[in-house]
Amino acid sequence: MRRPIYQLRRGFTLLEVMFSIVIATIATAAMYTIFTWQSQELLTQDLKMQMNQNIRFAGDILGRGIRLAGYNADGYVSGVFGPNGVTDEDDELPVLMSWDDPDGDDGPDAITLVYGDPSLVMDTQNDVVEECGTTSLSFRPYMKTHQAKLAQYAADELMLCYDYADMRGTESYLFNLSADASVSTGVVSVDSNITLNDYSQDCPSSENLTPIMTCSKGHVLTFYIDNDDDGVGPGNEDHPVLMLDMDMDWPEADDVPLVDNIEDLQFEYCLDDGSNTVDCSLDSSWVDEFDSDNAHLVWMVRISIIARSDREDIRDMFPGRRLGMANRSDAGGSDTDFYFRKYMVTEVTVRNLRYQALL
Repeated sequence: MRRPIYQLRRGFTLLEVMFSIVIATIATAAMYTIFTWQSQELLTQDLKMQMNQNIRFAGDILGRGIRLAGYNADGYVSGVFGPNGVTDEDDELPVLMSWDDPDGDDGPDAITLVYGDPSLVMDTQNDVVEECGTTSLSFRPYMKTHQAKLAQYAADELMLCYDYADMRGTESYLFNLSADASVSTGVVSVDSNITLNDYSQDCPSSENLTPIMTCSKGHVLTFYIDNDDDGVGPGNEDHPVLMLDMDMDWPEADDVPLVDNIEDLQFEYCLDDGSNTVDCSLDSSWVDEFDSDNAHLVWMVRISIIARSDREDIRDMFPGRRLGMANRSDAGGSDTDFYFRKYMVTEVTVRNLRYQALL
């Protein structure tokens, strides 16, 4: 016998349908929750990765600059940037300068470094004697790689020359280039330094420069944090930026932004006591700043950096505040936020100054 057709087309009961809908809803909600959590975690990891990259890059560029401080110089440089108010009128420019909270508002520190480019070192011609007030320096264009090096010197850049054979003692001179270097003749035109007090004391107008000096492209770099709303530079309180100044007029619109979201920068210095036996493992050997007369005594620099995430954690799960470093005991106060932060402390030997101290 055949079964009735209604018995062959059985469906789900209402209870079964409702039960299936409940299970599907729970599964969908669980998958959505997992997807949302994974998306947020991916964003969090991206913020942390960017923060870690920023602090590593900031530490690397500061460390390399400090290691080069004083290269092709004897600790102090006369000429450009000397008597311009940065130091006393008659003082030379130290190759390392400390700025402990330059804005005076319990903010980040800054540092200025002077050095020559190691890849562009050349000796001046030994058969050309220049007066101290010279407006040109001569190099042999066909010697080794001098032509390729001369091509790297352009107007308004700097040339740092180290006079290691001067009868008055070793001297370092910083010149401003008045024109592009001549690749064919080897002549580099410079502005005369003779009217600058610090230079004229080291090299009077009645005397000459030593025939052979070791010269290179000069760099005068200042690293600082732009974290205000003054309209100069890309930084502000919500977006602090590590900046680079190359002409001692910071902060200015022509300064170069290096690393985003560097919230704090502190420097400490280990100074030799004059005996060349300083122990930098002792806290008593470290200071927050130093007088320009003691720049040649700096053996090591401690760099403390705080980097923070580009934006706050969207889950508001990790409240925190910016802690103090070095001589900033309570930089963040009691205010909390949800930024991720990374701290890094490293110590760098100022090897060129230490080498000069041992000579």
